[in-house]
Amino acid sequence: MDNNRRTLEFLSKNYHPFTHFTDDMLSKANSGLRIFYIKAGEALSLQACSPEDMLYITEGTANITFANDENHVITFKANDKEAIYFSYEQSPIKITTDVSATVCHVDNALVNDFISLQEISNSSDVNNKVAFMQRLMFLKSTRVFRLLPLDVVEEAAHRCEEVDVKKEQEVIRQDMKGDNFYIILEGEAEVWREELEDDEPQMVAILGVGDAFGEEALITGGARNATVQMTSDGRLLQLSKEDFEKLVSAPALRSVTADVAKAMIADGAEIIDVRFEEEYEESFIPGSVLMPLPELRSHIPELDKNKEYLILCAAGIRAAAATLLLRQKDIKARYIEGGIKHWPFSTAEGLDLELILFDFCPYAQRGVISLQQNKIPHKLTYLDPDNLPDWFAEVSPFGKVPILRVDGKTTIFESSVINELIALISTSQMLPADPVERSVCRSWTEFGSTLLGQVTGMLSVADESEFLSKRADFHENLQRLEEQLDGRGPFFAGNDFSLVDSTYAPLFMRMQHLNKNVPLYDAKDFPLITQWADKLLALDSVSNSSPEDFDKIYDRFIQRRGKDGWLGKKCA
Repeated sequence: MDNNRRTLEFLSKNYHPFTHFTDDMLSKANSGLRIFYIKAGEALSLQACSPEDMLYITEGTANITFANDENHVITFKANDKEAIYFSYEQSPIKITTDVSATVCHVDNALVNDFISLQEISNSSDVNNKVAFMQRLMFLKSTRVFRLLPLDVVEEAAHRCEEVDVKKEQEVIRQDMKGDNFYIILEGEAEVWREELEDDEPQMVAILGVGDAFGEEALITGGARNATVQMTSDGRLLQLSKEDFEKLVSAPALRSVTADVAKAMIADGAEIIDVRFEEEYEESFIPGSVLMPLPELRSHIPELDKNKEYLILCAAGIRAAAATLLLRQKDIKARYIEGGIKHWPFSTAEGLDLELILFDFCPYAQRGVISLQQNKIPHKLTYLDPDNLPDWFAEVSPFGKVPILRVDGKTTIFESSVINELIALISTSQMLPADPVERSVCRSWTEFGSTLLGQVTGMLSVADESEFLSKRADFHENLQRLEEQLDGRGPFFAGNDFSLVDSTYAPLFMRMQHLNKNVPLYDAKDFPLITQWADKLLALDSVSNSSPEDFDKIYDRFIQRRGKDGWLGKKCA
């Protein structure tokens, strides 16, 4: 007898509510159970799946520690015949054992559904109980119905129809009108889509038992955006458009207002725009990611199941279809009500941004990094400082770069002000919401300019003695920064890239380059700075922030600034 079966039998003989389960119900309950065998000395960490989960010890002895009370350890034995309850707030719980033990983690919400299923199966008004119960339990185990109330699933089990399908049969065809929703009961299928520019259809997904399809056209009211063809004989559960709208789409969908969406974005949620590329280019929310609805299935593996996603379209209809599809794949998704047509905040509609700069300017490079990191469309205009155009004097009051020209007329100067504007039009949180931490970030942004000034000042030193003197001052400030980084990471403000990061990335690029030619610093002396620098320099937004090879650009600048100096000769 395998370990799982032995555990289920132990539950049915000793623990409520399993003592009331039939053998069939017990075997089907596997989808709500997770069974772990822990060897002596091993540790296991578990997170609650529902507001209150249960843990059973079916063999051996286990020591339980709750996250909200780590100093209190509770010991349970299999013969205690008691369940351990734990909630979201108490998660994760830590399980250790001095001897081998078997523990069973139970999703309490799912078990309650099985109890209800047991009551349904005992009712006298259900025709063909066995077939109905099998269908009901199958639906409840699928991704699309798992989060719905049991009474909704029960009604769907009554209304759906079983359909036999053959290998190579097209269940739905691209561009045809949608009238049914399907779930694969047996067999496999492929999803094929053909774009205007394609020579032939492209396969975008493979579907198996429990997978659903056909929802997009039902929600949007449009035509099918793909063809689904069986690759084996099988059976499908078919639900009409009317029943789908009543039983699936309405209860399953989650939406947020624009105000709530804005707050969620500030907390790290990401916008997925499911419109077509042409619509996106006309107007979009900076920082949003374009994933047209017909292509969404192919992008699902790229998404993070621990992240919140907000789905956007023109008015909300396509976003609702995308939200349902993502929720079926266990992606945390909600759609933004009203779409971009009713988005009350700033968008990048008609916003023409031109950053005017010199290729060697680190202050301008900060703006390039911020624009690229936030995926904000922009134009870069590189000028030769020795051959400036006549119009430069009109846009730069102090004859300096960077200059940000907006809509070809409004000009903004000073790198810190430009970066602040980029933060304002970005959906990313470029500075912490907490006012004190925000001020801390601004302070260390200014400190970054001080360090950059020290590095630039070294380029024109006359001899090694002067270099060593300036390097000593530079190391003092590096040590101050190193101390400030203690407890931070991976970025300065935590998990989110901020304006502090775009400030220091150009500095770190120059430090690493100089260190190849002169002993500017020892990475071992500043491990936290080195770790932070490595993280930043690995980003595409940083590595692509120069128009050509950065080392060549900086070498030219060194010769321009101090070719007759000690360091200039070292780097020649």
